[in-house]
Amino acid sequence: ATGPGESAAYRLRNIIAPGFSCIMHVHSAVVEVSFEELVGLMDKKTGKRMVDKQGKTIKPRCAKEKEVVFAKLQLSSPLCIESFDQFPQLGRFTFKRRR
Repeated sequence: ATGPGESAAYRLRNIIAPGFSCIMHVHSAVVEVSFEELVGLMDKKTGKRMVDKQGKTIKPRCAKEKEVVFAKLQLSSPLCIESFDQFPQLGRFTFKRRR
């Protein structure tokens, strides 16, 4: 679930930076979304946030193709999403570029 102060992880197909806007599809809902901040990168092997030598989370300025990122999102309207950990079938969503 995403909301104020929460994060989402997703696999990228394009280069993404803060301010990028797209359409989010969750089941039958379609909502406009904007990336406010990229807050971390995920290590694909461990599934955890990547950290530097001092133990601080690595915050990317942009995210490249096939990276998995944690991001703060701004949705155009409220939306309820189940936790992927509890309900994998109901916790999935996709992003599509506007045309």
